[in-house]
Amino acid sequence: MKTLYLTIATILLFQVIKAQNSIRPNIYLQNMQYYNPAAVAIDSNQHLQTAVYVKHRFVDNEDAIWNKPMNLWLSHAGRIGNTNSFYTVSYVNDRYSFFNRNAFYLGYVRRSNIGVSSLSYGGRIVANMDAINWDKFELPHDKDGKTLRFNPDLDIGVVYQYKRFNAGIGLKNLIGMATKTKGATLLRNHREVNINLSYRQNIGGQFAITPFTLLAHERNTLIDAGLCFTVFNRIRASYALRVNELKSVITLDADIYKGWSAGVAYDRSSLVSDNNFDLVVRYRR
Repeated sequence: MKTLYLTIATILLFQVIKAQNSIRPNIYLQNMQYYNPAAVAIDSNQHLQTAVYVKHRFVDNEDAIWNKPMNLWLSHAGRIGNTNSFYTVSYVNDRYSFFNRNAFYLGYVRRSNIGVSSLSYGGRIVANMDAINWDKFELPHDKDGKTLRFNPDLDIGVVYQYKRFNAGIGLKNLIGMATKTKGATLLRNHREVNINLSYRQNIGGQFAITPFTLLAHERNTLIDAGLCFTVFNRIRASYALRVNELKSVITLDADIYKGWSAGVAYDRSSLVSDNNFDLVVRYRR
């Protein structure tokens, strides 16, 4: 009975972890690389982009649940020589009290120009290093210290662009590895499909409006539908409704100085208890 109880308790708690093990950036219209490995935010006259992205989640009665440190995403993409081929390198740190994931990504993207349109396709290998600190595991268990698990995976994607129209589909965690203990699944990389559409409508030479949508399916489906307003081709403000959660996502993004840009986002919902604050700083040249 003790073994059965431990197994059931472990499964219930890790169901929460599996539902929370994704950083899911809210500032993504300018760079879809997290959701789609083929999305490289490098224009024809640029050679690289580096970005630092942090997310902090606030939850009502947080002390009664668990501590949620900031999540971190570091990304870099560079052009290979003067070709239309690119390499991508990323790192994600995702922590929840006793659970700590360090994920490393290495990818390749090829962009083919077809008249006024382009098609980008590529993939990346993923090395997930998952650590469980059993000393912080609050439910009954029979383990001590820390357990480290290696879970490799694979992402692929494709992006099509025609003038100001952009469409992409990214497939993540194709292998879908799982870590099991005593027959119970503790950690699983759920397969994920992300589809995005956007169209930029210029208004004169200094303004633009861009309707966009993101459909993300993992264990459940999330749908973002929003509008982005661009002023002086430097400042971008957007509002999106996350339909399934009735969550409002507000972002402000701006080009600052000579290749540097930064953005912030905040979301809030009357249906779910968590609110998120996102911050990104980028450099392109």
